Amino acid sequence: MASSRIVLSPLGWSALVGGLSALLIGLVTLNLLLLIVPLAVLSLTATELLAFDRATRGFGPAWFRWQRFENSSEVRIDGVGSMALDLERVGPGSAYLEVFDPQPEAFEVVLGSPRLLTWWPGSTAVRLAYVYRPRQRGRFRVGPTLVVAHDPLGLAFRMTKLENRWDVLVTPALSVEQAEAIPPGLGGPSEAYRRRVGPGAEFRSLREYQPSDDARKIAWRRSGLEKVYVREHEEEAHPELLLLLDTGWGMRLGIPGSEGLEQAVDGATVVAGQAIGRSDRVALLTFAEQPVEYVPPQRGPSGAERLTQAFGRVALAPTRFDLPGALAAAQEHVSAPTTIVLFSTLLTVDGPVEGAIAELRSRGHRLVALCPEVATLFPPGPDSLARRTMGFALAPVEQQVELGVSRVRGAGAVVIRYPAPLVREVAVELLAWTTSGGGPA
Repeated sequence: MASSRIVLSPLGWSALVGGLSALLIGLVTLNLLLLIVPLAVLSLTATELLAFDRATRGFGPAWFRWQRFENSSEVRIDGVGSMALDLERVGPGSAYLEVFDPQPEAFEVVLGSPRLLTWWPGSTAVRLAYVYRPRQRGRFRVGPTLVVAHDPLGLAFRMTKLENRWDVLVTPALSVEQAEAIPPGLGGPSEAYRRRVGPGAEFRSLREYQPSDDARKIAWRRSGLEKVYVREHEEEAHPELLLLLDTGWGMRLGIPGSEGLEQAVDGATVVAGQAIGRSDRVALLTFAEQPVEYVPPQRGPSGAERLTQAFGRVALAPTRFDLPGALAAAQEHVSAPTTIVLFSTLLTVDGPVEGAIAELRSRGHRLVALCPEVATLFPPGPDSLARRTMGFALAPVEQQVELGVSRVRGAGAVVIRYPAPLVREVAVELLAWTTSGGGPA
């Protein structure tokens, strides 16, 4: 944008229209006062506009040098981010300038201001700095910065954009510190499930020798002519979890900011955080009509950070969810027996679902689906009429979800229906079930 045109402000339009109207009335009534005053107002307005046009001719991005610095690229949803911008005028002359850094609606400025209005003399620099708190998870863009040149009387302005956009990833509140804080009443996994026979170094027991045993494990001092014993050792076994997130259009059910997808991310964040705190291995697969993103099994602080970023990138897709395709993709990424936790509304369950689930089970994997109750995704109506109307509108959706739930359950998977506001509590209970080697009661 080389140079923007002059735009009259409401005050400028009022001066012109009011002056012309008064002048017209003065001509009709031949009132000398009504002729002199409007002429003076119109003359002043015209002079001001011409002077402003001359002073700001060529107004545009070339007037400035700018740089963003010390800006947050990743912010937790329970934290704050910072944004700072240095602007420097290039060339002589002075102007009354307003600088504004547009914010996403999900950001709440808590310190400083993204707007600055000042008289800017010559080649000087100004700094725009503020702190914000995000209210939603996701990827957001700040900018471009708008610079508006005002005339001193406020009759007109010119505007230009400075292309300095900045992307901010708002992630769920998952961290190792949170993960290590096991909620009250949730005991650790059973010792039988945590430890298993394997190539570990810790002695477990003796048993009789079998032809398939490694001869190096024979306990010669405990063996005799009649019986030969071998030593059994054990290794620590960490449960394998794959979090499968449905990102199809069926996850749009609910009010903005608390729809099915946000409930799924909230629950998956709890499972991932607590599981990593127990040294379990957690993978993530987001899927709609095709794979969106796969994060291989993660463990420890670095794994928590990688999963946190992936959860922040989760977004709705404008396509249907392909459950058989998602299960096939999940199966490609797992080898050891794995618990696959599916977060979905199960609104679009089509295709050979039964065969896909049977294939998973035959390979030693198990599928647990968490499906929110549709009615709980929407706030209750203020009266009985509103509640009946909402129930009537949601009836076809409920019926479609029930069909999906029946198909998945009939294929041998576990489906847990839960009230949407309780997704975090249900996720904690689910983690207890999976790490204990059992299933839902």
